[in-house]
Amino acid sequence: MNQGLKRLMIIAMMLAVAIIVNYMESFIPVFIPGVRLGLANVIILLMIYEFKFYEAFIVDLLRIFIVSLLRGTFLAPVFFMSLSGGMISLLVMFLFSKIKIFTAVGTSALGAYFHTAGQLVVLILIAGTPAVMNYMPIIGLISIAAGVLSGFITHTYLTRSITYNYTYVDTRYKERYVVLNNNSNESKD
Repeated sequence: MNQGLKRLMIIAMMLAVAIIVNYMESFIPVFIPGVRLGLANVIILLMIYEFKFYEAFIVDLLRIFIVSLLRGTFLAPVFFMSLSGGMISLLVMFLFSKIKIFTAVGTSALGAYFHTAGQLVVLILIAGTPAVMNYMPIIGLISIAAGVLSGFITHTYLTRSITYNYTYVDTRYKERYVVLNNNSNESKD
């Protein structure tokens, strides 16, 4: 099979998984209004590290559009909040993945925080009052915790990646963190 076709199939599977996880996540009870775990961002973060940026952008954008159509919120205020949060989060995670200061855990936590900030900016524009920013300290801390969870899942996957052989993107995440982990384990012996 053609390598390009394999890559396209993996991207399509990533999109399908992101849509399913995002949609199913709305059935997980969270007792704070507007808060979700954001587990679909695991897929987007994987895309950022293992694929080209435009491929991650397309998957994220399609995920947001398709899930909003499934939920019946397309062009509703919730859609614009999701779109702004998703795009800002994508850009922040992409930038910090290239700077290589943090592992996927730190990158995900920053992305989750900026996702919340982007949503609240749109909510301010919709509600016409900056009072909704009073909600930011609480929801910001929760989003960072959810981002750490997503980042841990992503980091674990990236160090054991099965799609890495088909992506052909020179991220070196796997080699960098596996080598660091092996060196630290050898020094303990």
